Amino acid sequence: MATPNQVHTLASLRSLLSDIWRILDEEGVQEVMINRENEVWVERHGVTRRESICISNRQIESAIHLMGRLNSRDAKPNTKDSLIDARLDGIRIAAALSPISVFGSSICIRKHNPLLLTLDDYVASGTLTEEAKIVVEELIDSHQNILVVGGTSSGKTTFLNAMVDRIDPTERILTIEDTQELKVSAPNWVAFEANKQVGVNCGDLLKLCLRYRPDRILVGEVRAAEAYDLMQAANSGHDGVMASLHASSAKKGLTRMENLVLQSDVNLPHQAVRQSISETFHAVIFLARRRGIRRVEQIVLIDDYDIVNHQYVFKQLYQAKELSNAKIEVASAESVEEREIA
Repeated sequence: MATPNQVHTLASLRSLLSDIWRILDEEGVQEVMINRENEVWVERHGVTRRESICISNRQIESAIHLMGRLNSRDAKPNTKDSLIDARLDGIRIAAALSPISVFGSSICIRKHNPLLLTLDDYVASGTLTEEAKIVVEELIDSHQNILVVGGTSSGKTTFLNAMVDRIDPTERILTIEDTQELKVSAPNWVAFEANKQVGVNCGDLLKLCLRYRPDRILVGEVRAAEAYDLMQAANSGHDGVMASLHASSAKKGLTRMENLVLQSDVNLPHQAVRQSISETFHAVIFLARRRGIRRVEQIVLIDDYDIVNHQYVFKQLYQAKELSNAKIEVASAESVEEREIA
């Protein structure tokens, strides 16, 4: 619950960025990007356009200082505290003060999807086939360890939330995130959020999770050396792990996982890391955003690791068809109420 000081600071922020908040309150708005003074871009229903909004550099910088205050930080230029990554009141904010932000201080505000979508919702919207939904459900029900991968704004978190909705409500679920976004309806849920300012990272929280008797461990975004801790957790009798990470294909998701594990202090040969990944994770689900449409494009099963040829052995469970121009036009015009996939 917000403190009285946070409530006052948020009110000041809304007043300072009144034109921006007016846009955020519109239906269908997914992201507002303030690139610099008097340059604002808005994404609505997957389509991004520049807006005619006057906003001064002083307003932008004052807003960043208020955002820092909401997270008990003093935003300071030319230090690590010139970067802000925060969540507040249904939105996710990333911001940077000048000169780190080269053309002037900048802010990117992502609006959380107010709808908790299910896998059936994805099928109804046409962004997932019934065949693929059954595959995903079987992976979840059989407690497979799953990586959900995709680029920025491809819909990883929203889809992960839809997968969570499928989990047996009697299971105990633990979530770990840098910024808390996952929504769990199961009653036995503990949410952890990393805090770099006090020295608590996702790796620390993964180690803690093992002492909390989890049935499921979910990691909202694997970004660094905590990838090794995630593998350790998944290999400690805690099947059914789900995690997301940035990658431009299912195969590249495993390559990124390798690179993140190699960033840890564990001194393992590259081939040993690859083999361990193939033994830890059972499936990769790849999501993509193409011309405004977010959808599941590929689901692969990791069968094995070929030591001789140094490559993963995959079995493709699902591959989406190419989008037609007609589908793109229809999907871009969908309203939030008509099942927006964000």
